[in-house]
Amino acid sequence: MSEDQIQLISLDLIDRPKRPAREIIDPEKVRELAESIRENGLQEAIKVRPQNGRFEVVYGDRRYLAHKFLGVKEIKAVVEDLTDQQTAVIRGIENLQRVDLTPSEEGMTYLDLRENGGMSPHAIAKRFGKSHSTIDRYLNLAQCSEEVRRAVDRKEVSLNVLETLQEIEDLDQFDYFFKMAASNGISEKVARLWVDDYLKSKMGTYYNQDGSAPSANIEVVLKPAFMTCEVCHGPCEIKA
Repeated sequence: MSEDQIQLISLDLIDRPKRPAREIIDPEKVRELAESIRENGLQEAIKVRPQNGRFEVVYGDRRYLAHKFLGVKEIKAVVEDLTDQQTAVIRGIENLQRVDLTPSEEGMTYLDLRENGGMSPHAIAKRFGKSHSTIDRYLNLAQCSEEVRRAVDRKEVSLNVLETLQEIEDLDQFDYFFKMAASNGISEKVARLWVDDYLKSKMGTYYNQDGSAPSANIEVVLKPAFMTCEVCHGPCEIKA
């Protein structure tokens, strides 16, 4: 990058990205970066693109926020006229080079590449050396609610557990089981037991077309129930 490509642009003319790479930016990290810039200057210019007489940050959002923190009026920036598709691809490449991305941030990057970068999951996988299934998993996470994504980011629920629980189609039931999973840190094996039990219960429930209770002509078969005998420790049938 040559020096003549770098311009000094007023911070008042710059807007943050419409979809920042990081959904949550630690103010302390911004402060530390600001102090580093105060001491050593900005080591790498940010990149912006013209947008309706202003400029939008393409990458370098935290450097931009650090300058705002310092109260300076201008920042060094490379200006490039980019389409939404080009912007999404450049941001994706920049973001995925980071080593501290959360699962949500990685998923949101893939989602931006798909929706705004015009890339298919197969193309994303090929471009970044990932398996197609990995891209699909992170895209799935990116489209979950914020509550779900935060639980995965905090490692309260693994992607495997989330995907298993997503077999529960009833949203209220999914929400119940997911909160239980996040509170107890369950394994995929336990999640599978929960889901299997839910599906069996669902299959065993019969409804009329109008949603009313089953009619009286449905034959009900009573099955014996057992408990453990306190004397012989064998099964003991419970009599009604």
